[in-house]
Amino acid sequence: MTNSPSTSGHGLFAPLKIAAPPPNLLPSQWADENRFLSQESSAEPGRWRTDRAEYQRGILDALADPAVEQLVIMSSAQVGKTEIINNVVGYHMHQDACPILVVMPTLELAESWSKDRLAPMLRDSPSLRGLVKDARSRDSSNTLLAKAYPGGRLTISGANSPASLASRPVRVVLCDEVDRFPDSAGTEGDPVSLAKKRTASYWNRRIVLTSTPTTKGLSRIEAAYLDSDQRRYHVPCPHCDHFQPLRWAGIKWTEGDPSSAAYYCEECGSQIDEGEKQKMLMAGRWIAEAPF
Repeated sequence: MTNSPSTSGHGLFAPLKIAAPPPNLLPSQWADENRFLSQESSAEPGRWRTDRAEYQRGILDALADPAVEQLVIMSSAQVGKTEIINNVVGYHMHQDACPILVVMPTLELAESWSKDRLAPMLRDSPSLRGLVKDARSRDSSNTLLAKAYPGGRLTISGANSPASLASRPVRVVLCDEVDRFPDSAGTEGDPVSLAKKRTASYWNRRIVLTSTPTTKGLSRIEAAYLDSDQRRYHVPCPHCDHFQPLRWAGIKWTEGDPSSAAYYCEECGSQIDEGEKQKMLMAGRWIAEAPF
């Protein structure tokens, strides 16, 4: 606060806004306001819109729930798991700065993510641009696998590299495609466990595991999902409003005529056309199937 004189002779008090903190946003709100998709990493470059894949909103915002410590995403391919990780990284770099660890299956994939996904996001999202010093500057702490920014540091690791998993403490750990992780990081043991140990000193730690599942009964992500509250995204039938997760068993077609394939409601049996899918997704909600 500063006392500012006026022409009337009375003092006026006005707050100084020079060092005002960023607004307190949920992760999905931050992404909608601040994230820009890059031309080389997206078929639809430009401003991020969570409502293009509405199911991602609940996933992102769960990370702002103080009751949530670990988030497990078990899904098919190409539903935005890596983009969720990108948004979480951007959110914490700009909104809630802290040390972050991103773990990819191999060091090669870690380097590829850094070059092909992270660097364009930092370049094309105005709120992130300039947070990490240019790698060419003399005092830069910006390398391919380590990015320092005000209030935190991003470390990018490969699950096959024990050295990259056994460094300094971090508050946020993001493990992508854990079913592709090796059984052991060298002789150090399970890479997911090693990454989690890095968060031990933080009371407000966040751990994210994502993957497309592989072999049933041997899958890392399946085991983690079964240990969670097992939420599924339920959508309402446009004919009877019954909420249900979309399942492969709901798709039916006339034998010998695959062009007749359509989805049928598990409750009323009505045919649901493809054109109704987006409206259903927008009205969907995550429903737990096990205790939290």
